[in-house]
Amino acid sequence: NQIFLCMTAAILFSLILITDTPAARQDKKSDAGYIFYKGNALYEQGNYDEAISEYLKLPEEGMESGNLYYNLGNCYFKKGEVGKAILNYERAKRLIPRDGDLKSNYIFALSQLKIQSAETSVSWYQKATGIFNIMSIDELTLLLSAIFTVILLFLIVRLYIPFSNRSFYASLSCLIIIFVFTAVSLFNRASLIDKEAVVIAESTEARFEPFKKATIHFTLHEGTKLYVVQSKKVWSKIKRLDGKTGWIRTEAIEKI
Repeated sequence: NQIFLCMTAAILFSLILITDTPAARQDKKSDAGYIFYKGNALYEQGNYDEAISEYLKLPEEGMESGNLYYNLGNCYFKKGEVGKAILNYERAKRLIPRDGDLKSNYIFALSQLKIQSAETSVSWYQKATGIFNIMSIDELTLLLSAIFTVILLFLIVRLYIPFSNRSFYASLSCLIIIFVFTAVSLFNRASLIDKEAVVIAESTEARFEPFKKATIHFTLHEGTKLYVVQSKKVWSKIKRLDGKTGWIRTEAIEKI
């Protein structure tokens, strides 16, 4: 029995190695490229449902890209499903935040909402870190690593090349400030993963408690962006951008 188990384990391990070869990974990329191309062709033909079905095969296989979510957003918008369009534009913004076409389509989709997003006051900190919004999480990570490396090199060079104390501490202070702002921005962006959501139902009522007969607090409309604070079976406690909270049916929203 032990010999049989060892042989079985060896065979399974070999199969894993075979299926994870560079050639196998290249085949997966080729398949993904074909699926994406097929989805684009269906979109151009006006077959939006079929295009969506093709595009959704990629996330199911663990593959995603900004262009994929952008195209999905366009498909849903053409179908009149503004909520799902904004949902996918938001996903695309995380990956390609500086894309001009994405920004234009996103703004236009927002203009189709029945009720615009609640206005919130912007703090000095949000204004100061606003520049980081044009960067993806991966780019912020690389920037943070680069700044940290520069600080280390700066300190090492200081040991061998004399600088005036004034210029040294001024330069070091600037680098540290930039490093801190970048680190906090990265932390804030990462902390929002799996917490941001968009209303995909035409409208949904937020209640004071997670019960069907609970008192209605306010109504949310399709495309509204919000934060998921807590989940309880089929109910989710959400917070609007203006800070108001309530309980809604989980099926009415989808996480970004």
